[in-house]
This record gives sequence, structure tokens and C-alpha cells, in this order.
Amino acid sequence: MKKITLSVAALSLAISGYTTNPDSTQIDNNNLVKEITFTAEDMIEWIIEDVANGYITDTVIADTYIDNLLDILSKIEDLQKIDCENCDEID
Repeated sequence: MKKITLSVAALSLAISGYTTNPDSTQIDNNNLVKEITFTAEDMIEWIIEDVANGYITDTVIADTYIDNLLDILSKIEDLQKIDCENCDEID
């Protein structure tokens, strides 16, 4: 009997661990967007520093990388404006 009770309890915990709350998914998505934004901004800073320190000698490549990262940041910002349900409350 104890084995059955423990098995049912373990199964309940496993099922509840795999189900997600829509609110927590939204929070996870917001954290992911922030992490992507911070990483892209950091990469832009690193590229600028590498050019200044002489690690990247071809400025055309550096400018291309920076332009692509800025494009990603712009698209993320556009997506946030589209997905924002309570924009007036946030601003």
C-alpha cells in the first residue's frame, strides 16, 4: 500500500512539474527577452572594445556585426510593442 501511495504522489509531483501556469510562461518570456537584449548590447560593447584594442582590424566586419545586432535589438523592441497588453500601465 505504501508503494502505491508513494507512486501516486511521485506521479502527481511529476505531472504538476510539467504543467505550467500561463502567467509564469509570460514571466519566463520576459526574462528571455531581457537576457537576449542584454547579451546583444554586451556584444556590441565587446566589438567596439576589440576594434579599439586592435583585436579586430577589419572595421567593415565590425560595423556589419554591430548593424546586425542593432537590427536584432530593434526587432525585439518592435515585438515587445506588439505583444504589450498593458502598455499604458507599464509606461
